[in-house]
Amino acid sequence: MLTDSYRRYAALIVKRRRSVAAILALLTLLLSSRLMSLQVDMDQDTWIPQSHPYVQATKALEQVFGGRNFTLIGIVPKRGDVYQPSVLAKVQRIQEAIENLPEAVRHNVLSLSARKVKDIKANEAGLVVRRVMEHVPQTPEQIAALRQAINSNPFYINSLVSPDGGAVAIIADFKVDTSKPSYAALYADIKAILDKERDQTVDIYVGGLPVDFASFEAHMMQMPLFFGAALLIIMVIQYWSFKSFQGMLLPIFTAILSVLWALGFMGLIGVHMDGLNTTTPILIMSVAAGHAIQILKRYYEEYHRLRAATPNATEQEVNREAVVESIAKVGPVMTVAGAIAAISFATLSTSEVSVARHFGVFAASGVAAALVLEMTLIPAIRAMLRPPSKKEVAAEVEHKYLDGMLTYLARRLSGGKAPLVLGAGLAAIAAIAAGATRIQVDNSLKSYSRPESEVRVHDRALNRHFGGTNTIYFLIEGKESDRMKSPEVLTAIASLQDFLTAQPHVGKTQSIVDLIKRINQAMHADAPAQSVIPSDPKLIAQYLLLYSMSGDPQDFDSYVDNDYRNAAIWVFLKTDSTNYTEQLRQKAEALIRERFPSDITVRMGGSLPQTIAGNQALTSSKSKNIAQMVLVVFVLSALILRSFVGGLFVTTPLILVVLANFGVMGWLGIPLDMGTISTAAMAIGIGADYELYLLFRFREELQRTGDVAAATLSSLLTSGKAVLYVALSIGSGYAFLLSSGFAFYSRLGAMVVATMAVSAFAAIIFLRAMTMIFKPKFIFGPTKSFSGSQPLPKSSVLR
Repeated sequence: MLTDSYRRYAALIVKRRRSVAAILALLTLLLSSRLMSLQVDMDQDTWIPQSHPYVQATKALEQVFGGRNFTLIGIVPKRGDVYQPSVLAKVQRIQEAIENLPEAVRHNVLSLSARKVKDIKANEAGLVVRRVMEHVPQTPEQIAALRQAINSNPFYINSLVSPDGGAVAIIADFKVDTSKPSYAALYADIKAILDKERDQTVDIYVGGLPVDFASFEAHMMQMPLFFGAALLIIMVIQYWSFKSFQGMLLPIFTAILSVLWALGFMGLIGVHMDGLNTTTPILIMSVAAGHAIQILKRYYEEYHRLRAATPNATEQEVNREAVVESIAKVGPVMTVAGAIAAISFATLSTSEVSVARHFGVFAASGVAAALVLEMTLIPAIRAMLRPPSKKEVAAEVEHKYLDGMLTYLARRLSGGKAPLVLGAGLAAIAAIAAGATRIQVDNSLKSYSRPESEVRVHDRALNRHFGGTNTIYFLIEGKESDRMKSPEVLTAIASLQDFLTAQPHVGKTQSIVDLIKRINQAMHADAPAQSVIPSDPKLIAQYLLLYSMSGDPQDFDSYVDNDYRNAAIWVFLKTDSTNYTEQLRQKAEALIRERFPSDITVRMGGSLPQTIAGNQALTSSKSKNIAQMVLVVFVLSALILRSFVGGLFVTTPLILVVLANFGVMGWLGIPLDMGTISTAAMAIGIGADYELYLLFRFREELQRTGDVAAATLSSLLTSGKAVLYVALSIGSGYAFLLSSGFAFYSRLGAMVVATMAVSAFAAIIFLRAMTMIFKPKFIFGPTKSFSGSQPLPKSSVLR
C-alpha cells in the first residue's frame, strides 16, 4: 500500500513536472532573498549557557568593573630597554589612540602614560600621589626618575613593564556591540593604531581574546573556499559513481539548492552564522548529494530493468516510468531516513547553548530541504531530461572493483561466516572505543591556530615578557558597604593572591590589596617589611582618604567599586586551557572556604571561565542530546518497521559508532571541545540513514527472491554501494578541512572522516552480520523459510 501511494505520488510529479519545477524555483528565489540578512555572529554569549555560575559572575564583573575582552599590547625595543623617549612616546600615543576607540573601556586601558597609573610616595605632609608618566621624559634625570617610580611600585612589574625592563605593555579592555559583534573589525582598528608605530627600532606584539576571536572570524570568512573545494570533490565522486554528467550534476544541483534553502530559512528566522555553523553547509550538501545517489542509483536500476522488460516502449516512456518506479521503491525509506535525520538534529534545539541550538536547527532544516527537493525536484527534472544512453546504463550496471569487494563480503555473510564477521567487527569497534578513556575535555582558542601563525608567535612573545595574555577574575562580594576595607577580608584576598601566584602558568595577580600594601609601605619610609595590610581598619580607611586627596577616586575602579562592597582580583595566565583553569579554581576552593568570612562570596568569571561554562554545558548536555537522538531514531525506526527489535537493529550500531567516535578522539589526542562534540550528533543523524537503507533493501530483495544469499548480494551491490558513496562524499567533503590552518576546522574534518568510515563499516558489516545471525522477524517473518541459508528454529527467531 505504501509503495502504491508513492507510485501515484511520483506519477503526479512526473505529470506536473513543469509546474513542480516552477513552484520550486519560486520558493528558491523567496528563500534566497533572505540570504542578505545573514551575518557572522562572534558574540561570546552564543557559545555559553546564560544560567551557568561562571557566566553570571562574568556579567556581574562586567557591570561593575568593565568589559571582558582583555587585550595585551607589548612593545619590545630591539636595542636597549624601554626607558627611551622614543619608546615611551609610542606608549603614550598608543594609549591615547586606544582610549579613543568607541569599544574601549577607558578606565581599563592602562599603560605607563595612563592617568590612573600613579606613583605612590610619602613625605612630611602625608601621601603624595602623582602620575607615573604625565609627559614623556627627555633628560637622563627624568628617565631615572621614571625608572625609580616603576621599581618602587611592584604593582606595575610584570604587567606594564617586564621585570628586566626589556618590554613595556599597554593593557586594554573592550565592549563589543552585541547587535553586530565583529572582533575582526575591532582588531583591524587596533592593528591600524599599532602599524603607525611599527618601525626598525621596536617589535610590537598584540594578544588576548579579541585577537583570538578575530583570527577565528578570519578563518570563518575562508569557509566559502572550503565549501567550493568540497563541492568539486563531491562532483568528482558523483561522476565516478554514475560515469555520467547528468548523474553528477543533478545531485549537485539538488545539494546546492538544499544549502540555499537552509541558509534562507536561517535568515528568515533571524539566526546568524557562528563558528560552528560555518561548516554546516558542507554537511547539508554532502547529505543531500548522498540521498540523491540513493534515488538515482535506483533510477538506473529501474531503467535497466524496464528497458529490457518493455522493448516496444519509447525511451522517454521508459525514462518516466523508471522515475516513477524509483520513487515508489526508494521513496518510503528516503522519507523515513530523512525525517529521522532531520528530527534527530532538531533535538539539539533543546540545548542551553545557542551554537548547539543553531547547529541543530540549521542541520535539520537542511536535511528537510534536501528531502523535499529529492522527492520533488529530482523526479521532475529527471523526467524532463533525456533518457540515459546505453553507455551510461551499461557503466552503471557494470561490475567494478568495489562490486568485487562487496560480493566477497556478501558471500562470507551468507555462507556461515556472519558470527566471525560480527565478532571481528565488535573487536574492532571495542579497540577503537577504548580510546575514549584517554579523551580530555578542553578548549583553547590559541591551540586552534598553528604554532607558526602570527597569533601564536605574538602570544609566546608576550608571555615571555609579561604575566600572561589571558585573564580570569575572582569577584569578591560583600553584603555591606566598606566591607572591602576590612583587614580580615583584605588578608583573605592577599592569601588567595599568594596561592594563585604560586601556581604554574599564573604570571601575575592584581587587586586593591596591592595598592593598600604599597600605601602602607610608602607611609613607613618604603621599608620592605611594611608591604603588608594594616591590622587597624581605621588606618586603612585613613590611607584611602589620603590617597583620594592627592590622587583620583577613579584610580581604583578596576579593582573595587565605589562603596567598597565588591572587589576583583585580576589573574594573568600564560595559558588559555579551560581544563587548567577549571583545575585552578578547584584548587582555590579549599582556601576560599577556609580564609574568607562567611558573609563574603567569591566567584570566578571572565572569558576563560565563560569558555569553561560553554564546554561544560555542551559536554553535560551531549549525553542528553545523544540519548534524545537515539530515542528518536529508535521510536521512529520501530514504528516504520513495526517492530521493537527493528528499532534495536537500527540504534545498536549507532551507539557503537558514537562510542567509536569518542574513542577516535582519545587515540588521536583530539580534545572534546565545541567543534568536535558535534560529530557524535552527525554520527547518529547520518548513520541512521545507512541502517535504514540497507534494512529496507535487504527486506525488499528477500521478499522478491526468497533467497538469503541473493538478497544479501543484491542489497550490498545497490544500497550498500550507495552507502559507501554517501560516506565517501561526506568524508571527502570534510576532508578538505584538514588543509585548513585552523585546528578548529581540521579537527572537525578529521573527526567527520573517521565517523563516516566507522558508520559505513557498522552499517555494511556489523548490521548485516547481526541480520544474518539473529534473523529478526521484521525481516524474515514469523515462520517463512528462505533458501540460501539454514533457517533457525522458531524459538530463536527474534520478535
